[in-house]
Amino acid sequence: MKKRINIVIATLLILLAGCRSAKKETMVTSDMQKIEMNSGVITPQLTGGNPASTSPVVYIYKTKADYSHQVPVMMNEARTRILSYPAPGDLKMGDGLRLPTLLNKGYLLDNKGIGPNVAFLTYTYEEYSQLPTAPSMTDLMSHILDKYPLLEIRACGRRADYKDIVIELNEKIAEGFLQK
Repeated sequence: MKKRINIVIATLLILLAGCRSAKKETMVTSDMQKIEMNSGVITPQLTGGNPASTSPVVYIYKTKADYSHQVPVMMNEARTRILSYPAPGDLKMGDGLRLPTLLNKGYLLDNKGIGPNVAFLTYTYEEYSQLPTAPSMTDLMSHILDKYPLLEIRACGRRADYKDIVIELNEKIAEGFLQK
């Protein structure tokens, strides 16, 4: 599982470090809106003794409905298989949960690790984080709430690029930096 997650993270790190419309667009299905992703390459640099490439990509997104408490999983392009899912403890952060952060204009800041092929489960963060182990793949597949939940998703650089991520992303949103 960790190997898959590392592959997904490495793939995500090649995305351009900006919140703007993509040069490349991916159609999810004919009945869904386009999910926009930036294309380009991030050149890893050393900062403070740590490779910048280890800093996760920042995703902000909008969904068709309020899925802010639903557990995200990553699916294959065809949405027929779950490629990665969290262990129950992965959803915890200190005494709280890794719920997305609400930003201006309805955007959400991902705090768990999602991407364009995210789907949401019927399990809430609260329920799932209390499980002793992750459910079986069959159980996870039977608990998919929405395979195509995104209206929009944007890669906005790396977490290491921000001093106060919420304030800085809200400023970008207010300035129209995310406009097409």
